[in-house]
Order: sequence, then structure tokens, then C-alpha cells
Amino acid sequence: MQINGFLWSAQQMICTKALAVSDLDTLRSIVLSSPICHKAYLMVREELLHTILKASYGEFLDLSEAIIAVRSKDLWLEHHEEQAIALLDRWRRREEIKQFFPTLAAQLYQPGDLEETIKLLRFHTILQFFFEDYTMNLPRPSWIEPARWKQELPIKMSKNEKCRFMRALCRLQIYGNIFGPPEDRKHLCLPAGDLSSDEKLFRLFLGAMPPWEYHEMGCVGSYLQTKYDPVFEKVSTGLRDAMKNDQGRFFWDVLSDDECPPPAVIDRVEDLPQIPTYAAALTFMGPDFLYRALHSTPIPQRNLVIGNLNRSFFPVFDGNFPIWYERIPFTDPADRHYVRHFEQFWSTLPPLEQPNLSWRKLGLVPHTPEQTLENALDMDNDQNLENEWPWGFALWDDARLKKWDAPLLIEGRGDAPLLLLTAP
Repeated sequence: MQINGFLWSAQQMICTKALAVSDLDTLRSIVLSSPICHKAYLMVREELLHTILKASYGEFLDLSEAIIAVRSKDLWLEHHEEQAIALLDRWRRREEIKQFFPTLAAQLYQPGDLEETIKLLRFHTILQFFFEDYTMNLPRPSWIEPARWKQELPIKMSKNEKCRFMRALCRLQIYGNIFGPPEDRKHLCLPAGDLSSDEKLFRLFLGAMPPWEYHEMGCVGSYLQTKYDPVFEKVSTGLRDAMKNDQGRFFWDVLSDDECPPPAVIDRVEDLPQIPTYAAALTFMGPDFLYRALHSTPIPQRNLVIGNLNRSFFPVFDGNFPIWYERIPFTDPADRHYVRHFEQFWSTLPPLEQPNLSWRKLGLVPHTPEQTLENALDMDNDQNLENEWPWGFALWDDARLKKWDAPLLIEGRGDAPLLLLTAP
């Protein structure tokens, strides 16, 4: 009876502490603190991890977005087209399925087993890492003075702002897994040019979200790309140091098998300055890849980065916008926005489903209520919108834009786009 009492007490302690911390590393420390804690944990593991999962994602992210992101791993479209399309269809129709087929939704949008629950918790660790880093390291918008910006950091993002950021991270992971270059590409014969056609990308994925959500992805992707700068510096410095007496020779002629990076487009010291030109392609392999690169020790980090440099992949988020007739018509559910009186329609939606003031000011041309959204889109302004990604223009609530005195809120700007840009 005393042993059972200890176990019951240990279970209560583990549940209380685990729900307070909600991360796997801390939970692991608690579980391994004593044999009785480990035994108690095994008795409540599945229920406990599922509870932690719900608490971790909570109200800040639709769990189905994360589930699709996790399940999309290794479903590269070129090799797994049928499975990838089926998964994207479940992602696209998630609200419809939840509303009309709740039993099916419970099967599709909940973790299938304990292993998937653990994968989702690990993925949440990645999302939370980048979210916290973003709030501390957001580049300063050019119109805000450095002293004022210092007081703004870390940014206390609202529920909707955090939702937009997390949603974009999940979708960048889906994009990287299905449409990006496969990791460890040496085992695959890659096609020349884009790995997937723009038509498929927009029909199956980007066309199913309204255009401002695409720009949310661009804002977050722009931030992720900046995180590669110190990684590239470490990789280059390490290889220069290792080759300091043989800088004109190939890596494989000098370095041991344990030290030599995989065969790739970078194979000599003189090639190292080219690494940053691959930043966009690496970024759009997804946040999971970047997280592993940031947390790897030097040689595995070097191998991961060098081994995945790819000349064949040009992400659509790197200024490679297809012409508009390849992007329209949009697909369900984004097509619900392509109506007359669309701004009146937006007013009936929750804030998370509406575009913010930044996108409305920069993404639309002057229009009448009778015009459809398709006719009101500023189709010549792609590059200017991309220039606003560094400060996250599509992520922020209207109230924050007003608090920051964003210049785009000034009336009378005319038809010309007003560039805000980010301070150096």
C-alpha cells in the first residue's frame, strides 16, 4: 500500500510539474530524477503527453496545421505525388471536414499514436524557439528611432499576431517538405530548374490561402533566412581553419572522412563566399532544418549545410513570383474572398481571417465596392511587398501599426506604394 501511495504521489507530482513546464526536456529531467518517478510516468504517459500537447498549442495554433506539417515529412511531391496531394487536400478542407464530418475530423486532425504526439511536441519546441527569438530580434522598422525600438523589445505579441506567426511557420514546413528540395539529395536524381511547377504549387497549396497569408509566410521566411548568417560564418571559418595550409586544394584531398563535408557545389576554400547565395533555398527547406542546423555541433552542422546546397531549387518566396494568370483563380477555401463587397465580407470574419491594415494599404489598388478582390489586387506590386517582409508587415494587428505610427497609415499617399523597409 505504501508503494502504491508513493506511485500515486509521484504521478500527481509529474502531472503538475509537466503541465507547468510543457516541454519534453524538462519532463525528461523530472521523469529520470528517480526510479519511482519513471515508473509513475510510464503509467500515465500517453494521457499526460496528450494533455501537454493540447496545453502547448492551446489557443495559439490550430493543431491541424501542425499535424499536417509533421505528416508532410518525406512526402516530396516529385516522388510521392498521390500521398502529398491527399495530405494537402486534408489541409485545405480542414474547416469543412471539422464542420460537416466531426467523426472523420477526430481521426484526421488528432495525433494517431504516442509516437506522433511526441513528434508534435518536438515540433512545438521548434515553433516556440523561433517565436521567442523573433520577439527579441525583430529588425527595427526604419521610421522608429533606435532608442524607442529598444524599449519595444521583446515584442509582446498579441494572440492573433502569435497565431499568424505560428501558422506561417507550419506552412513553411509544409512547403519545404512537399515542394522544397529533399534533404540528403545525393540519393535522388533531381530535375533541372524548379523542383515543382508553379501551377501545382498554387493549385494545391498557395492558391488555397488568401494572398495576405502568403505574405505572412514571406515575413516569417525572411526572418528565418537571417538566422543562417551565423551558421554560414561558423561553417566557413571551420573549413578555412581546417584547410589553412592547403587552401587551393579540394576538401576531400586533405581532410579525413570524418572531417570532410559531403560532395557538393562547395568543395574548396575559394568557393566558401558562395554559400550565402543558397540561403533562400535552405530557408525554404523549413524551420525544422534550420533548427537542427542552429543546434548542431560544428562538423554535423557543416555536413548538414554543405550537403544540402542546391542549384536546382528556386523558392517562389525568393522573388520568383509567377505571373498572375498562373496564380488565379484561387482555390477553395481562399476563393470565398474573391467576391464583390469583399471588405464588407471581411468585416464579418474573425480578425485572424482578415488582412491587416498593412496588407490592405499595400496589396490593393483604389477600388469600388462593386469590384471583386481579383480586380482590386495590386498585381504590379509584388517586389514592393516583398521589401516589407523584414519588419513583418503582414503579421501585426492594426492597433500595433497605429501605436508604431506606421507611415502607410498616413492618408493621401496616392496610388503609389509607400516603401517602409527595415533600418540597417
